[in-house]
Amino acid sequence: MEYREGRCPKCNEVMQIPIGRDKIICMFCGQEFSVEEAREEEQAACREAIEHFRETAGSFFHNMEETARGFHRNRYAESFENYCQRENENLKTINGIMKEAPDRAKAGKEVAEIIIGCAKEIMNGHKKKASREAFQMTLNMYMVTYVLPSILHVENGSLSDLTDDICKGWSDTFPKSNIQAASYESLKDGFKRKLCYITTAVCESLHKPEDCYELNLLKAYRDDYLALSPDGEALIARYYDIAPTIVKRMNKEKDRKAIYRSLYENYISPCVRLIEEDRNEECRQKYSEMVEMLQTEYM
Repeated sequence: MEYREGRCPKCNEVMQIPIGRDKIICMFCGQEFSVEEAREEEQAACREAIEHFRETAGSFFHNMEETARGFHRNRYAESFENYCQRENENLKTINGIMKEAPDRAKAGKEVAEIIIGCAKEIMNGHKKKASREAFQMTLNMYMVTYVLPSILHVENGSLSDLTDDICKGWSDTFPKSNIQAASYESLKDGFKRKLCYITTAVCESLHKPEDCYELNLLKAYRDDYLALSPDGEALIARYYDIAPTIVKRMNKEKDRKAIYRSLYENYISPCVRLIEEDRNEECRQKYSEMVEMLQTEYM
């Protein structure tokens, strides 16, 4: 026999209701009720929770730019923990909605629309094109590094269907953006690879080890030069936003080995040589040129 969760209309306890039954007796209070009554009670409770979340969801974006600065190798763990503690009530509300909604898919789309709506409202405050484009990068990075991972952090990723809805709705609302959800654990581990997604893929295709000279040199360049330079964090954020998608799409190409070999010879190897010669800004320009080319080709 198959079951679904239902809520007693008298004592409000959650119980398992056999599918196909018209009536059932509550095991908690002894009240007999119809399955239709339970469904109405569930729908009312879900609607109340969604409306409550609509009122509080804006806090996901409070102090956004200050919080985003915590996405740093030495600060991210503490910054993310503080964010989750701050948003604990919102995260609990979302989890409750998704667990108890009679129609989980419908509820997920509504929750996603609320979160995206809050972001859109903030974006609308930036009228100038240059200001909007710069803020969009910050907003994308914040979603990828705090909002989405915090939702996935609830109950070991059980809300991945919700984050999928958010990412789809995000690209529809902000057509030039293409964010993807990642867990906190993968992001934390990703500091070993960040700004090296493409380089890592290239080196792996050439059967180089994870700690090869090229990767170690570019990681040091990222931490010791690029992150500390003007607009360096913005460049890293933009790269972080698009690089995983680029790699996935390159990997689907039949001639991907030739593509990676070309990237190594025309970009990675020249960047290594420029770093060795202490021509750091030229390296930045060369690497940016590669990213721009790949974005045009694969995005």
